[in-house]
Order: sequence, then structure tokens, then C-alpha cells
Amino acid sequence: MKNLIKVFLLAAYAVGVFFVSSFWAIGALALFNLCVMAFARLPPKSALIYLRGVAPFIILAGLINLIIGPWQEGVLVVARLAIVCNMTQSFRHAVNSMQLANAIETFCRPLKIFRVEPRDAGLMVCICVAFIPVLTREFDQIKRGLEAKGMTIKPRTVKYILKPFLYGIFKRTDEISNALLAKAYC
Repeated sequence: MKNLIKVFLLAAYAVGVFFVSSFWAIGALALFNLCVMAFARLPPKSALIYLRGVAPFIILAGLINLIIGPWQEGVLVVARLAIVCNMTQSFRHAVNSMQLANAIETFCRPLKIFRVEPRDAGLMVCICVAFIPVLTREFDQIKRGLEAKGMTIKPRTVKYILKPFLYGIFKRTDEISNALLAKAYC
């Protein structure tokens, strides 16, 4: 039940951050995030490394908002996304994938009315969360392999990354499917 409350609060917080339109409130949320990081014992270096990884996507979203609207809105979008990414990393540090799957399972119990099995939803979340580091590692291996061959990563050479990456994803998905079938889960 405690993990269900954490998931619900994270979702409410993530949605609520995007309704904040004051720089003072964003500063207060950033301070709150620092307190949560300290409470979850998340090392600041780990948080900075994570934010560095998602920074291109955050900056792209900010640039799009700068082009579309006033500069203040673009800066707010960047700050909101950075705060939400930092909070999700703190949450991920405090809750393991099994606890998250159990919370999602509890959260999805009312969906039994529509014949959705909560256990399946929890399993899907658990597999997705466990899959992320594997995909990151595989992407890095492909990228390093191409760089070792002297290729630079450019938009026209993305096909050399995507083809083996997607092949690896489908292969792993098939392996997981076969494992679930072998254990008579489905």
C-alpha cells in the first residue's frame, strides 16, 4: 500500500508541475526535489549523470517552445522537464521494480470490470523497467562498435544504429515471450 501511495503521489506531482507558471514556484519545486533526493539518499553525481543523458530531449523541447512562444515559456518547459526527470529518478532509486509492479497491480484492480488482469499490468511494468538498462547498454555497444569502425553518428547513419537495435529488441521480446509461455504464464 505504501508503494501505491508513492506511485500516486509521483503521478500527481508530475502532472502538477506542468500547471506551475511562476519561476518562484519552480524554484520551490527544485528545492523540494533536492530534499527528496537527500531523503532517498540519491547521490548528486548520479542525478547529474542522469540529467546529462536526458538533456538533449529537454533542450529540444525547450527550443521548440522557444520557437513557438515567448522565451519565458521555453525556460519554464525546460525547468519543468528537468524537475520531473529528477523526481522520477529519485523515485526509481527509492522503489525497486518489484515494488513498482505490485503498486501498479494494486492500482489496476478496478480494471477487472473490463477484464484487464492486474497481474498482467504489473508484469508488463516490471518487464519494461527491467528492460531499460538492457536497451541502454545495447545501444551504447552498437554506438561504440560503429565508432570503432570509424563511423560518426549523423542523421543519415542512424539506420546503422536502428537496424541492429530494433533487431535486438525484437529478439529479446521474443525470448521473454517464449519464457513466459514455457512457464505457462499465458
